[in-house]
Amino acid sequence: MRINLLIPIIIFLLLVLSRMITEIPNFTATIALIMFAGYLIKNKLLRIFIILISQVTSDLYIGIYSSMVFVYSAYVVIGLVSPIIMNTLNTKSVLLTSLVSPTIFFIISNFGVWLSSSMYSFNMSGLITCYTAGIPFFDESLISTVIFALTIFSVIKLIAKEQTEIILIKK
Repeated sequence: MRINLLIPIIIFLLLVLSRMITEIPNFTATIALIMFAGYLIKNKLLRIFIILISQVTSDLYIGIYSSMVFVYSAYVVIGLVSPIIMNTLNTKSVLLTSLVSPTIFFIISNFGVWLSSSMYSFNMSGLITCYTAGIPFFDESLISTVIFALTIFSVIKLIAKEQTEIILIKK
């Protein structure tokens, strides 16, 4: 089995850069890139490795925080679920995946914030307050994911004559 590493290397670099070059909180291409990593890198272990290593690399620059495990878990779940939702590369599946993926991130990461911080009481009221406080960040994440996902989709459609040309990593 021959593995072409060009796509994973490009995705890795873009994932690292996407978290470092933003001025608007949660307005990054990260979730969109993870969606397409799920679609383009068919080897699940390589896909998860690329996602996790890129996040560790960027967090070494950005900083360490208490809910990192939950953020990383959300990204891995998105990387595993996105190729199921986006089983064919078309506008409908890209839009659906770009709505579901930030929602997965919101649910898992805010649960992690609630669980790992002392900002919220450790009961249902505290959990609801935590999710409510996260809504403004969800908006940014949702909007950016849709914009970046449609942009990446358009670039892939322009570059590849056939869908199979861009999928270089086999199972």
